[in-house]
Amino acid sequence: MDIYIKSFNRAYLLHRTIASIYYYLNGFDGRIIVLDDGTPQKYLDKIVELFPDIQIIKSPYYEQKSKDISLIKVPKKVIPADFWRDEVLKGSEYFILLEDDMWFTQPVNYKDFTKEIYDLKMDMIKFLWLKNTKLISDNIIQKTAFFNIVQPKVLTKNPFLFDAIFRTNKFKLGSLVIKLFNHKLELLKYYRLYMVAGGVFSKRYYETCWKSSQDNVDELKQISQLLKSKIDTNIGNFKKEILKTTLKTTATLISKENLGITIDIFKINEILNEEWLNGNTYKIDDFNSDISTDWISKSLLKITKNKSLYSTWETWYEAFRLSYKKIGSEI
Repeated sequence: MDIYIKSFNRAYLLHRTIASIYYYLNGFDGRIIVLDDGTPQKYLDKIVELFPDIQIIKSPYYEQKSKDISLIKVPKKVIPADFWRDEVLKGSEYFILLEDDMWFTQPVNYKDFTKEIYDLKMDMIKFLWLKNTKLISDNIIQKTAFFNIVQPKVLTKNPFLFDAIFRTNKFKLGSLVIKLFNHKLELLKYYRLYMVAGGVFSKRYYETCWKSSQDNVDELKQISQLLKSKIDTNIGNFKKEILKTTLKTTATLISKENLGITIDIFKINEILNEEWLNGNTYKIDDFNSDISTDWISKSLLKITKNKSLYSTWETWYEAFRLSYKKIGSEI
């Protein structure tokens, strides 16, 4: 079973993601493929030096984005969704998909786990839900040694009603549901059926969600496409979370405009990438802890010589963290 990692300009995090795979997935004998969208080559060279067995495949936007990043320019806001889909469909029938800000925190017998995936023909299994029980179903129909198989209950599985209620407000159905139900909670329940990354996917499931050509991540559209397909899916979640993620940095500010705070995230990632490249990094193998705020502070203040960038980062991070807490996640 292949492992794909979506990567963009955060080699200091990608290092931890890959290290955690080798540390925790006992008996791992698959491929690790990094799907990179613009990380400057000198950082990728360091990753390959650390992990010579991995493969790095570059997106069609790689050359221009990496050039822009190296010139301290903001790259074009386009997501390589078709590239991700086309690449994963070339690999194993079932695969693990991660992002470069995710890492494993628990040991897993990889061969036994993989066997269960294939034997039970699973389509999607979550490894990560930030302790937010709204994102996993309690309607468990079968328990295995590793995960729970579930049948999530949602407001409607009719794709046209879903679109009208949660995407278009056609016939003012969305407005009606807001009066009758907790609209945000009902929408969150659909994430029991769907995730962007952070677990196992089957090819047929992933292809269904990302069927149409996309240059952005429209999660509601993907959920709608899944409902329209009417395929029977076997989905579930690991018995306990085995991944962590960080909200202390982000690759871009796409979809985070609602935080209302302007931050030069490319400057921050450049500084942290350089510190990592030069060997001045956080404790990579402390897999139970988030990135050290102290490391971020020292890195930013060391380069910028003033507190404005770090102060802005602190404000931004608090707003980003609270946006997740508001929907019931533990950060």
